Amino acid sequence: MDPTIEYAFGVGDGHTTTWTSVADADLDGDGRLDAVWLDFDGDGRRDDAMWDSDGDGIADTAVLDADGDAGRHFHDSGRGLWDQPVERSADDPSGARPGRQDTPESGGREVRPADPPVDAPPAEPSEPGPAPRPGRVPDEPAAPSPAAPSTPRVAEPDVGESDDPGTTRVLDLNRDGRVDAELHGTRRAGIPVATHLYVDENGDGTFDRVLVDTDGDGRADATHDRRWSGFRRR
Repeated sequence: MDPTIEYAFGVGDGHTTTWTSVADADLDGDGRLDAVWLDFDGDGRRDDAMWDSDGDGIADTAVLDADGDAGRHFHDSGRGLWDQPVERSADDPSGARPGRQDTPESGGREVRPADPPVDAPPAEPSEPGPAPRPGRVPDEPAAPSPAAPSTPRVAEPDVGESDDPGTTRVLDLNRDGRVDAELHGTRRAGIPVATHLYVDENGDGTFDRVLVDTDGDGRADATHDRRWSGFRRR
């Protein structure tokens, strides 16, 4: 049985959704599958990866352009944004070394670079509003600060599967002004809970695939392409 990798995504409000996928990449070259290929930056190529570098079954590093000589590595700050750049280190077997940061658990405050790299995973839009269709994202009144991801937009979903008004979260992962993915779900005790993740795999402005959490445990149970009868995004 092929190994599986757990990884979590969030929108910066403290709540994350965990997904589980079959590993299909070997990033450290030891002959064992230890990562999942994805397309984070919307370039139409599945050349980015969620990497389980320590073999515990949980992704601890997001790698952009992992098919290159080095790639760009990021760790998660605990909010599912994967927004902590990781320094490359020649003497580290994993090929990556996290920069210094204080954590809430250590009694300090989280410290981020004052001038983060322009290619770091982006913050979410800060102003609430209706979810746009795949394609160009409407201009915001003011751009959010890259160093402090803000509250994402929340809107009524167009899923037609429940009387619950639900939520929709729009994700522009590479900050190019185009929607890369949408999280759809419901609210439980006032907390947004994702049930569907629609993904534009090739960057053409149209959603091609959906990951579905059918039992509400926070993990993806099935994946479907546009031919699925329950595919409800354009």
